[in-house]
Amino acid sequence: MSIVTTALAFNCICLASRSGNLEYWQTNGVTHDINQDWSVHAEQEFRAGRHNGNPYLHNVTVGFMYKSLAEWLDIGLGFKKEYEKDSTGKFRQENRPHLNLVFRRKLLDIDASNRLRLEYRDRETKEDVFRLRNQVKVAFPFKFTKLDVQPFVAEEFFINLGENNVSENRLSAGFSGKLAENINASVYYMWKTNKISGGWEDTNIIGVGLGLRF
Repeated sequence: MSIVTTALAFNCICLASRSGNLEYWQTNGVTHDINQDWSVHAEQEFRAGRHNGNPYLHNVTVGFMYKSLAEWLDIGLGFKKEYEKDSTGKFRQENRPHLNLVFRRKLLDIDASNRLRLEYRDRETKEDVFRLRNQVKVAFPFKFTKLDVQPFVAEEFFINLGENNVSENRLSAGFSGKLAENINASVYYMWKTNKISGGWEDTNIIGVGLGLRF
């Protein structure tokens, strides 16, 4: 993690300790293009903000993507191992294999994608469940500075299959760019709302992502 990223993480964690609905999410990933059709990737993420601003979640994801099924469609399989702190302060684990379909279109120089993800959530202390996630992302055709900084917006909703209702929604906006030829970075703000007993719970998130591709 760079000095700038570390400082941002520290500031966000301090703010989170004073505001129950502010969190910091950090994602680091690496992707290797095996050939023009196949790629493999690995990613780790941590989140802080609950429990007086301390880290409360960590996960690692590995998977692969096939890009030549159609010009407008990528398909991939992945597996996520996640640890999340419960109300007692103990980290509980979850195994999450998932299938991804990514539809891509270019409309008036705007890059648009729709990622459909089906997850099986094998949870330690709760009932296992299938979950459907759908993320729509739009990257605008404006790039600034030599880092190719580009604005984007995205929305993702979550449905636990069998319940047939939306359990979570995420709306985000931010900027992505290149720190080097093969290193990408992004900074974003996300508004997240989760369905809880008696209503909805809102969370404000500051996120940073770093990705290496080779």
